[in-house]
Amino acid sequence: MKRIVSIIIMTAFIWMGCENKSTSPGVSDTEILIGNIQDLSGPIKELGLLIPAGTNMYLDYINSQGGVHGRQIKMLVEDHGYNPQKAVVAAKKLIEKDQVFCLYNVIGTSPAEAIRPILEESGVPLIAPATNSSSMSDMSRQAAEYIFHTDAGYDLQTRVLIDYIIDKNPDAKIGIAYQDDDYGENALKGCAEAEGNHGITVQKESFQRGATDFVGQTMNFMKGGCTDVIIGGIVREPVTIMKTAQAIGYKAQFYGLGPTVDPRVGMLAGEAGEGFIAAYWANYPNSDDSGPTLYRQLSEQNNVPEKMRGLYHYYGFATAHVLVEGLMKAGKYPTRERLMKGLETLHDWDSGVFPPITYSRNDHAGVESVILLQLQGGKQVAITDWRE
Repeated sequence: MKRIVSIIIMTAFIWMGCENKSTSPGVSDTEILIGNIQDLSGPIKELGLLIPAGTNMYLDYINSQGGVHGRQIKMLVEDHGYNPQKAVVAAKKLIEKDQVFCLYNVIGTSPAEAIRPILEESGVPLIAPATNSSSMSDMSRQAAEYIFHTDAGYDLQTRVLIDYIIDKNPDAKIGIAYQDDDYGENALKGCAEAEGNHGITVQKESFQRGATDFVGQTMNFMKGGCTDVIIGGIVREPVTIMKTAQAIGYKAQFYGLGPTVDPRVGMLAGEAGEGFIAAYWANYPNSDDSGPTLYRQLSEQNNVPEKMRGLYHYYGFATAHVLVEGLMKAGKYPTRERLMKGLETLHDWDSGVFPPITYSRNDHAGVESVILLQLQGGKQVAITDWRE
């Protein structure tokens, strides 16, 4: 009888050992395969070049030091052309055909929102979706437990900008240009909150994703007497609106949400962009923090062209820190579940690239504060401390 019990116990230990050493698809003895979905052919295709390049620079740095638990990290990139339907096709390919371990950095609010059913069905986590929308960290939404956001939301950014404007000028007339999709919807959420807090009405002008003509919106802001205008765009939108305003003699203070921190805004807008203020939620690439310092060192070592350096290249580099930390926390035998549980142990984690990040089972928000940067002489200068 004792022998039978001993055999059962030994069998249980062997089974437990095998169970602990099991891994998820995308993991081999030497490699971890991750999937990224970018715009490589659509209206923000330049980002599809910059973001993965920044990520690969950091992954190469980690791989050169032995990788994660002895495995090299390899990233596959698919194109969605900034189209939600194509994002769904790309996600299915990466998960079902390529058998990636996890998804990472899917760019765009609407494309990232579109793949929620796939995440839920497959159990594949999405790390650091490349959108500032706080909808990504809304734990009441479908597949929320599989998504780990990094960026402060567009709603928070918009509210902070309106608070800043009203603090400086209680009589300000504020306008907001917003993209007519999930991006804009999240910005309007913060706008509505600020309107309620201050008892004001913000003039709202929409535009379609990929729009190139903003004469109508700019004229409407001028007719409405807007002294301060927030632009919920990326690069083309703030540049075009500010240049249009300059051409028609409309003088207002212009602001932008996170994506407009891109240094190309200042370069392309020129004189029209002087004084432009944008909300940002990470340690800026030119700061003396440890993350940006490493970023500049690696950029020099890898001969990254100056025109590639900055917000989006840095974004890929910065969010890769979260991915790598999650893989480290997943242990020597990583599974998707261990990856998620590992990330949920982060508490005031100082990555060097972001303000301290905390995740838990009920909170996947990441950064929840922003700093305001202003274009002064063509360079981004911090004009506030961190604001919530």
